[in-house]
Amino acid sequence: MYALRIAIILSLLSSPAMAVQIPAGQDVQSAINSATPGDTLILEAGEHRPFVVDRPLTLLGYGAFIRSDVQSPAIAVRSDGVRIEGFSIAGVKRPSEEKFKYYMERYQGGASRASGTSTHAASADRYLRLDLPNAAVLVFGSNVTLKNIIVRDAEVGVFAEDLHDLLMDNSTFQSCKTGVLILRSSNVSISSSELTGCEKAGLNASNSRSFVVRECRAINNTHAGLFFRNCEDINVIDNILSRNSEGLVFWGTNHSHATGNQADLNYYGILLADSHNNTISGNILVNNRRSEIVSGFGVGMSIQANSSYNLVFRNTASNNYNGLEITENCQRNALCANNISRNTHGVRLDKNWNNLIYRNNFVDNVISAYDNQTKSIWNTTAGNHYSDYRGSDDDGDGIGDTPYTIPKGSSMAADYRPLVMPFTGDVDPEEILEDVRRYARYDPEEGKTISVNETGAAIRYTARRGPPVFEEKREVERPPFTPVL
Repeated sequence: MYALRIAIILSLLSSPAMAVQIPAGQDVQSAINSATPGDTLILEAGEHRPFVVDRPLTLLGYGAFIRSDVQSPAIAVRSDGVRIEGFSIAGVKRPSEEKFKYYMERYQGGASRASGTSTHAASADRYLRLDLPNAAVLVFGSNVTLKNIIVRDAEVGVFAEDLHDLLMDNSTFQSCKTGVLILRSSNVSISSSELTGCEKAGLNASNSRSFVVRECRAINNTHAGLFFRNCEDINVIDNILSRNSEGLVFWGTNHSHATGNQADLNYYGILLADSHNNTISGNILVNNRRSEIVSGFGVGMSIQANSSYNLVFRNTASNNYNGLEITENCQRNALCANNISRNTHGVRLDKNWNNLIYRNNFVDNVISAYDNQTKSIWNTTAGNHYSDYRGSDDDGDGIGDTPYTIPKGSSMAADYRPLVMPFTGDVDPEEILEDVRRYARYDPEEGKTISVNETGAAIRYTARRGPPVFEEKREVERPPFTPVL
């Protein structure tokens, strides 16, 4: 790594753009004010004062250390085309009254402005906003790169809003209130970074789109490891999500993907609420059990609060309290080809309808499935494999000759096409979605649902006695989830 840094610096020093070296303790802001767009500033090892970047520059600071203060970020980016690399930053967590006092002292040249204000503070005063957090790094420019940044103990590690093309790589956010906070932005990529020990969320993104989080570690955050609210086109890939209240949350988030992540020791490994048309595939959801609220409770993945058309396939859910669950008025979601083993409840459905559960493998769960007050579908032409199925397959077609009755819940549901051997075939998301359209056709007004006859070749409608009843008084069988971010 050291040799690579030296090579980068030598390359920059030999490039046509100017490269300026700044020893520790010298005025970085003056050097920035004198720089030409495209220049490189190299901050030597040691402590430096905060600065504002208002033109396209590259700042390298391997070994450089900066302390931020109340409403005085270590680094404020106010230009497009900026690259910041290799800084270590000590943040600040101060109560809101400190921030208000700072603002009032400086607003429009307030009477109580302290004498001897630094160059950085004077520059930052031009951008005073009471609604800004005490961030270690503020970003208000597009096409910005942050690489090899370490932030500790900030109210917010990085705050960015109203921008596009932000790249963050190989950075660490530790013991902040929120590691990274991003608002109303697009084309954001966060890779190979750590978000650990934050009081709220490791990453909190709102009203943003075209977002990639890849190969990051969100660990031991008090609330969510990764939290997306009202976002679209989010891709969460190959991350470690461990010891958070919620590993990954999609809240009001649509047309997004979570693939190849590992979630363990959370209350909720992955949680979707009021979210639609998402794909959750190839994730490992294991050991999501905690005891701070309810002893031993935890859910591998939960779909809640009116979510619909979410496809959940090829995931492994093992040793959770609930492996997978769908609750609270959700419909037209599909659970397909998941391996669900050694959970207290393999799958739990509660108070929803028109969800499709098929081709999953239920192995050695205490209770394979729980279906309470729902009208959901447990088979198409093929159902699920259950290790506790005791029926026979006399004709050898791979389908049990008798239905598998869902063992728990009030719905009296059954899988009429149980698989006698585990499902190992291929799955196609488009075919799953087509199955949802074909089979998830329960009509609460008419009280009709779809079922498949013994050969699986024809569809017949079976009249029910009435639509599902959603009682006003709920039995709470798990701690409710409410975002606090």
